Amino acid sequence: MGRAYNVIDADGHILEPLDLWEKYMDPKFRDRAPRIVKGENGKERLVIEEHAVGDNQRGIGRIGAVGARQGIVDDTMEYKDGKPGGFDPHKRIPDMDADGIDAAFLYPSLGLFSGAIHDPELAAATCRAYNRWLADYCKPYPDRLFGIAMLPMQSVDLAIAEMRFAKKELGFRGGFFAAQPLQQQDDPSSGLRAVLGRGRGS
Repeated sequence: MGRAYNVIDADGHILEPLDLWEKYMDPKFRDRAPRIVKGENGKERLVIEEHAVGDNQRGIGRIGAVGARQGIVDDTMEYKDGKPGGFDPHKRIPDMDADGIDAAFLYPSLGLFSGAIHDPELAAATCRAYNRWLADYCKPYPDRLFGIAMLPMQSVDLAIAEMRFAKKELGFRGGFFAAQPLQQQDDPSSGLRAVLGRGRGS
């Protein structure tokens, strides 16, 4: 008899570890992988293809913070200090239990900016690395954590290839495209406001 699911989080988010790209990305693209840098104002920014994305004034450190939705998070918080369950599945499960959540379908946080990548091949490599990591994140709790594959919206063919890989090799049951059009993801004030407003990784 299968597990009973009473409460399902259909829009859960992880926090990508800072070594994800080093460990999971094809070496051919690793030197161009997304990275976090600290700006002159002390706020962290996400750099993709040598240009920064996200809100320069607020930074990305608060993406995984408890209280981000209420606007009570210190803007100097660093990304690595986000909610531990965002990075570690073993720490996520007790949080889910406390909230009465039986299962979660998981999406990225930093990966929501993948639409800002112009090079289709780099975008596909970024998605592949993320999806490989997410599969490992979900593996210890296959009946509770379900990964949703990140697909490169820059190419239909590459998106189809990634969905096939994610289904066949990783066992994923769904995929998604970033919600914002490509040009909006270059806008320093667009996508991050939505991400910060929803308390990612919690």
